[in-house]
Amino acid sequence: MSKKLGLLVLSLIVGIGLTSSGLLFAMQPTQPVTAASTKLDRRLKMKKMPKHYRQLAADSQRGRVEQITYQTTYRNKTYQKKALVYLPAGYATNATKRYDILYLLHGATMSETSFLGHTGTDSTSRFKTLLDHEIAACKMKPTIVVTPTYYPDDRFVTSDYERDDPLNLAFARNELPNDLLPVVEKQYRTYARATDKKGLAAARRHRAFGGFSMGAITTWYVFEHDLNLFKYYVPMAGDSWTVAANGGGIAPSKTATKLARQMQRRDYQTTDFRILASVGGADGTSGSMAPQIRQMRQHPQQFTDQNLLYSIDAGGGHDLTSAANQAYNAFTQLFRK
Repeated sequence: MSKKLGLLVLSLIVGIGLTSSGLLFAMQPTQPVTAASTKLDRRLKMKKMPKHYRQLAADSQRGRVEQITYQTTYRNKTYQKKALVYLPAGYATNATKRYDILYLLHGATMSETSFLGHTGTDSTSRFKTLLDHEIAACKMKPTIVVTPTYYPDDRFVTSDYERDDPLNLAFARNELPNDLLPVVEKQYRTYARATDKKGLAAARRHRAFGGFSMGAITTWYVFEHDLNLFKYYVPMAGDSWTVAANGGGIAPSKTATKLARQMQRRDYQTTDFRILASVGGADGTSGSMAPQIRQMRQHPQQFTDQNLLYSIDAGGGHDLTSAANQAYNAFTQLFRK
């Protein structure tokens, strides 16, 4: 399919606009999401994040955010990268406790600070306060959270989100497994006893990857290419582009078949992974996610009601407010036996 035709199809599925902060987002789908149309796909009961989660938690319940640096290569050029690391409350006082870890990736035009804000304990960023409150309430296990960026540097940021796709794929295939994971998990107390490929793979059930928008598209790439390193996946408001841009909508059957074949090649069992997919009910990307999920369920040897869940944030748009609601529900499902 030509790029012009692909863009024409996309324009029929979603409209494109800008938020007040300048972030690219998808408008309402051409067909509204209804309970009847998504009944087959819904497996999680979606609740709204409590309002008090937007406020700072008590001092003793606040996690600390730190910054790390690492080096990566993209198209034969070396880049110095930064990422933020959230350490849950109590991390510093117990030198022997090991933690599960979640890598969380932003959407187009955003950065490594978009989820956690800034370093220290007093960030009021929506995801930072969400993590503090959800862990304090014992709804989420104490978890280290890493927020990198897929942009090699700021010069790669453009308003054309489709141009980010090669960066998303390169991040999943190279930067994440070879550069970011070894640095993070050598420095912090995760379940990885060693940071070579064998050591990281041995701790995969204690590791999750999630993302919003283009970060969700990257999440599907991570599922496809790094299944040996991650057990849990949280794609929020984004389909798989492994076949084509917006492939979940324009080529859902081919997309699902390719993902299923990757599972067959890797010889993993249905209990070896869990996908917690979600989208806002008024988010145009639901027009790509829902067809893909339905087609994935046509491969029951790989995808089941237990390892592939899809939920709707009623009325939610393509923004971090809805993403926080989706995360509030999904994070409680991570690292549970």
